[in-house]
Amino acid sequence: MQNLIELQNTAFTAIGPSRIAALSLMALLSDTSNSENAQKTFQLSATRLENAHTMLGTRLPELLKKLEHSFPRILEEQRLACIEVLEPLLKIIKAANGDVTSLPSPNPEFANHCLYVLEPKLTDFLTAMTQNLLDTQKTRNLDREKEMLEAISDAESVGRNIQLIAFNASIEAARIGDMGKGFAVIATEIRELSGKTQVLLDDIAGFLRH
Repeated sequence: MQNLIELQNTAFTAIGPSRIAALSLMALLSDTSNSENAQKTFQLSATRLENAHTMLGTRLPELLKKLEHSFPRILEEQRLACIEVLEPLLKIIKAANGDVTSLPSPNPEFANHCLYVLEPKLTDFLTAMTQNLLDTQKTRNLDREKEMLEAISDAESVGRNIQLIAFNASIEAARIGDMGKGFAVIATEIRELSGKTQVLLDDIAGFLRH
């Protein structure tokens, strides 16, 4: 994983589907018929909820650490709250042991939890997380671009100094006549190479500035 935008995509892909999975599980509690479709829906919902829980609990902190980023306090509290709201669903999944017919009877509290607690908390977290990671990556890109421009500026300065040294060397070689011919050839080659390097650096700098 190269940057925070890739992290955002990975985290969103793992966490986002859990909202639909919660609604599917809520529907299955009302209809636990042992149909093939119901069993597949249950297994898919279980996988999505477990993936979201794993991402929020362990993977996301690990990935953030690798990319040398940490959430602000409020966003970190939202992450922990999302882990908490997923717990009741994971308990139901674990108790069913992979069998849709073993799901408990539906109750209003569970439906309210899915609709009015879990869904809003996950959505708010995903929105805030996305904004935080995109803004941070944008700042990092600007800082990196600034560093690159400074490095190019330093290289341009070195290139100009080399050209000046080569020019002075050519003058000195001319003064000492035949003994300086070899030195003059080398000085000319250095000046030409420096000129080509200068053009390349100017092109790169112009590209970055636009």
